[in-house]
Amino acid sequence: MAKLARRAEKDLNGLPEALATKAREIIRRLDQEPHLGRKLAGPLRGKRATRLGRSHRIIYTASEGQIIVLTISHRRDAYR
Repeated sequence: MAKLARRAEKDLNGLPEALATKAREIIRRLDQEPHLGRKLAGPLRGKRATRLGRSHRIIYTASEGQIIVLTISHRRDAYR
């Protein structure tokens, strides 16, 4: 399973239950499809983002078969 950074664990625990359940499903899916999200550019180059509903994003890295979820946050804050 994908590893969660400390920040991502904290973010996941702070989500409403419906979003947290969906986030766990997406994180499990990342193991099978590591390139599910889109590549990011600029200061976040080398990272990927996938949608968690309309309002939240999951930011992660996928390299050499290892997935590390960095953060799960509202889209207005996700790319900062």
